[in-house]
Amino acid sequence: MAAHAHGTEGILAAVRAGVASIEHGSLINDEAIRLMKERGTYLVPTTALTDTINLASLPPAVRRKAESILPLARANLRKAALAGVKIALAPTHRWCRSAKNAKEFGAMADRGLAALEALRAGTLNAAELLGVSDRGDLAVGKFADIVAVPGNPLENIRTTENVVFVMKGGRVYRRP
Repeated sequence: MAAHAHGTEGILAAVRAGVASIEHGSLINDEAIRLMKERGTYLVPTTALTDTINLASLPPAVRRKAESILPLARANLRKAALAGVKIALAPTHRWCRSAKNAKEFGAMADRGLAALEALRAGTLNAAELLGVSDRGDLAVGKFADIVAVPGNPLENIRTTENVVFVMKGGRVYRRP
């Protein structure tokens, strides 16, 4: 079970209730970080979307709140990752359920995750969070779900935003 929680009290209540993941977790604090790490609760930050918000277009009250919360959310993701909280990448907004989903890798790197950690968030960690063992890495007997990008994402994580090859279940859907 996942909990959609931005505020500290909601995060703490959900983790104490035994959720598998906290979606967003904007105002995660030290206690929540400790508890999430202790219980193996994942943080699914969905942070790339916040980079696209045009703050000037928001009503004044919403803009003020966004200007105070968004920097905290970015810093808190870094803090949680550095503390060892498991991070997973998953779309929770319609915007993310498209090719733009790959922007989450770059956003995670911008918040302090190493490229390898960001890639694991979208592969191995996401599969583990979902409780599926037939995907998440390349191995015999697992789904052949593969994407290829023009470059090494460990050197430039944003290459994940330019997918040139897609294979799903062993069937090629896109070629260079």
